[in-house]
Amino acid sequence: MARLFLAISLPVDIRERLAGIQKELAKTGADVRWVRPEGIHLTLKFLGEVPENLIDKIAEAAQEAVRESGLKALHLGVKGLGSFPPHRAPRVIWTGLSGDLKELALLQRLLEEKLAHLGFEPEKRPFVPHLTLGRVKSTRKKEALLKEISLRREEEIVPERHFVVSEIVLYRSTLHPRGAIYTPVRRLPFGN
Repeated sequence: MARLFLAISLPVDIRERLAGIQKELAKTGADVRWVRPEGIHLTLKFLGEVPENLIDKIAEAAQEAVRESGLKALHLGVKGLGSFPPHRAPRVIWTGLSGDLKELALLQRLLEEKLAHLGFEPEKRPFVPHLTLGRVKSTRKKEALLKEISLRREEEIVPERHFVVSEIVLYRSTLHPRGAIYTPVRRLPFGN
């Protein structure tokens, strides 16, 4: 069995800037388990534990979704901070995205459709593109954290920098006590 998900990876400079944001938020003293910067990505579809013999079929279905989307590239930016849920008792701290969001939503919907044919349950919640920065472990210093997030809700996290996405990646997630390790299994390029 393999624990799999489909995602968009981020350029190193974007991840470094997000690490800086994590450090700034950590100054609030809130009890948050921060995602390791190298593990920050944009999840398109979490597949869970999957038999190894399905990997090729998953990759084929995802590549078919990419082809059907007609995408040659996506231009995305990183903008704003938020939490899920948005008030009082946050569990997840995230940053949002800007740029080609309609095209991104189309790609994600096509992935859901193609993977449903392989028996993967479509996500019931609407797709909200975001990058998870951390998971809140307790209510310690929660108010300070929420205040900092609200001050930066519309902030351009990486000003004047959009990054170009030319592929999605099928990742294997291996759980470790210090956080999951993500290993690319297949790269699925746009425009083919």
